[in-house]
Amino acid sequence: MLRLIKRCPAYMAGYKAYCQELYDNGVLYFRPTDPRCIDDGWFERTKPLYDKKEQGLIRGQSPSIHYWAVDGERFIGEFQLRTQFTDKVMTEIGSIGYAVRVTEWGKGYGTQILQSGLEIAKAYGMERVLLTIHENNVASIRLCEKMGGKWQDTIQAYNDVEGHHSLRRYWIMLS
Repeated sequence: MLRLIKRCPAYMAGYKAYCQELYDNGVLYFRPTDPRCIDDGWFERTKPLYDKKEQGLIRGQSPSIHYWAVDGERFIGEFQLRTQFTDKVMTEIGSIGYAVRVTEWGKGYGTQILQSGLEIAKAYGMERVLLTIHENNVASIRLCEKMGGKWQDTIQAYNDVEGHHSLRRYWIMLS
């Protein structure tokens, strides 16, 4: 059964394998940590940064809560929730980000991660969430629409990984 858990060292090998799968398969829409950076000390080195993100202590950034999706002992993917609608959230990253490791695609895990993540957003008192989805990410568009996402518009965006691209913006109402 899939669970969303806080980041923890027990799943480090699975997290690294997940990152490697996304890099090896050229997945650009959700870019995790470069697997070459993940060594035995990575978790402890990054913990203070992730703690600051969750507490909203990084200037100009929305508080960002990170979860790992696991099924038993298997690392499946991740979920991120940003609780404030900053400019970056509105025009680049959305208030929700999620991904499934490539070897687990097509098994319904994306739906489970998003459903669980929406419950977490409700628990944080959010009334709605914004998903920004690359126009070529058909699977994520379908999932968002299946979960009640309402298309707002399509905007032009840029980042170093994807270059210039179009982002579809969807709202999911939580109440």
